[in-house]
Amino acid sequence: MAVELLAPAGGWDALRAAVSNGADAVYFGAGSFNARRRAENFSDANLPGVVSFCHDTGVKAYLAANILVKNSELEDFFGLLKRAYSAGVDAVIIQDISFVRIIKECFPGMEAHVSTQAAVFNSFHKELLEGVDRVILPRELTLNQVKEFQDKTGFDVELFVQGALCYSMSGQCLLSSFLGGRSGNRGLCAQPCRKEYNGKFLLSTRDLCLVEKIPKIVSAGVSSLKIEGRLRSPEYVAAATALYRRALDSLEKGRFVVDLDSFVDMELAFNREYTQGMLMRMNDVVTPDAGGKRGISLGVLGAGGSITLKAALRVGDGVGILSKRGMHGDHVKRIEYKGKMVDSAGIGQTVRLNINAHPGDVIVLSSGIPRRKPYKQAARKPIIMERAPPLNYFPKIHSGGFSDACLLVKVYSLKDAYLAKDAGADYVYYNIFARDYPCDDPRISAYVPRCLGEHTAQKALSLAQDSNASSVLCGDPGVAVHIKGRRVYLDMSGNVFNDLSVGFYNDRTVIPVISPELSFKELSQFSDKRFAAYVHGRLPLLSTRYSLSSEYLRDAKGYVFPVRGEGEYKQVLNSVPLGLFSSITKLKDAGINQYLLDLEKDVSETVKLYGKIISGENIKKFPGEYTLGNYREGVL
Repeated sequence: MAVELLAPAGGWDALRAAVSNGADAVYFGAGSFNARRRAENFSDANLPGVVSFCHDTGVKAYLAANILVKNSELEDFFGLLKRAYSAGVDAVIIQDISFVRIIKECFPGMEAHVSTQAAVFNSFHKELLEGVDRVILPRELTLNQVKEFQDKTGFDVELFVQGALCYSMSGQCLLSSFLGGRSGNRGLCAQPCRKEYNGKFLLSTRDLCLVEKIPKIVSAGVSSLKIEGRLRSPEYVAAATALYRRALDSLEKGRFVVDLDSFVDMELAFNREYTQGMLMRMNDVVTPDAGGKRGISLGVLGAGGSITLKAALRVGDGVGILSKRGMHGDHVKRIEYKGKMVDSAGIGQTVRLNINAHPGDVIVLSSGIPRRKPYKQAARKPIIMERAPPLNYFPKIHSGGFSDACLLVKVYSLKDAYLAKDAGADYVYYNIFARDYPCDDPRISAYVPRCLGEHTAQKALSLAQDSNASSVLCGDPGVAVHIKGRRVYLDMSGNVFNDLSVGFYNDRTVIPVISPELSFKELSQFSDKRFAAYVHGRLPLLSTRYSLSSEYLRDAKGYVFPVRGEGEYKQVLNSVPLGLFSSITKLKDAGINQYLLDLEKDVSETVKLYGKIISGENIKKFPGEYTLGNYREGVL
């Protein structure tokens, strides 16, 4: 089976650009239930026209519905899917895996693709993904890990091969959410990672570009190559799609080549410098010098306006000029080569340019007419879609919660673990990978980190099963559902956001820690309250596998965000700790009785304080500076 080329469509112009340049399938949003809500997107009313346009040209149409969905939105969300199904959409891309069963039962013939936002890092997720047609794997996996996942699960695998990278692991970023109420998990990321920290762009990533590695990716069994870019221009979509289409075609013909003209066109449309990412074990993902679009470097201007070109240049091209005075633009009016005026010059040639620049200025190519030849696509058979009527099915939602209060405490030293237990914690969690973790002591329960690679996940599961821990707090959903014989909590990294997801995990004997992006009001309106709430601690705002050597990040306003290592990744913590204190009674009054404290200091005092509050003591004075976070208003 041929490998699919999947291109983005933020609007009609981008859709036409993707189809005319050789995409096998396109993905797009409709309305507000998609992870690029700031893109142009389509409306519900556009769906029949979009799908017809795609199918008439032999291209598949995928609806991105890959955000976390609130209880109040479930009816509208599945209403959108019903309209998409009736319009003939081939697949829906989702983040919440609890929706899979409903999609497969209500909409027969429409595929369910699990987004990279679901953070499926290992094959232990297989049981959770029953019924899924495709998994979009995280960008942090190596090619060997991708192949191993495909071999062990048998799922069709989709990989991002081109476009923007998130500094945080997908689905594990709360930075935009807690800094401004605009949730990346809800499609409204404000991109605070593109800002300066410690005076540099420490979290700003290069763009992913894997076109040169297509033969290896295809050999690994990947089914679909995905181009990111629903927020980018139609010109970018056209050039990127043409680049990968021509590369795949050349591979199929037995002589793989990368079309340099298409590559230059893509760079001109948008260029933030490129990396092959963790898929190819590269450590050049972060570019700390700047956070925005750049041009193609031409070189440094010498005396008399001479420059030795690092890229091809033509008369009429636009250039950016970077000097000590800042950056400005100009157009190339003349190119002189060996004393003669020429229309163009190539890499390595030393030329003189008539532009508004001075010796020592850095010159970048910023715009120009397309270099590539138009793509001539062979005629494709139209896609004929015949669909049965959708079914009106919705699972019964459990009503109720836990009757008795339970205080869960996560700590970072064995000493603190015993202090927390002596102070009255019901369960105390300590990292199971710590060298001094007491496997034989039933008083100390186990904490398992999030987003585990295949072999680390296997090790965590073995350690948990071999320990005497009475409970496990697990950050990895795939591992969590395999732990038997003890009380298992899924950490907030599971992004549980609604009644369906709460029931999904409880049916698998796992109690989720609810997402900290929900408000008091939204939590009180849950029918299924079989979950725990994170009520105290420095929330991890992002979790990353990329290099981060700083012990803290200081933003332009002076806020300091501590950095903490945890297993295979590092976390950036909130500048101000979350602390509900007496406000925990709002949860208690709503029937929510499981509370998680995340404590690095003052362990005994804090546990005792919450114990008194939970038991009904009226305490009004609390130590230090704390925030209620999103408990006040929730997120958009």
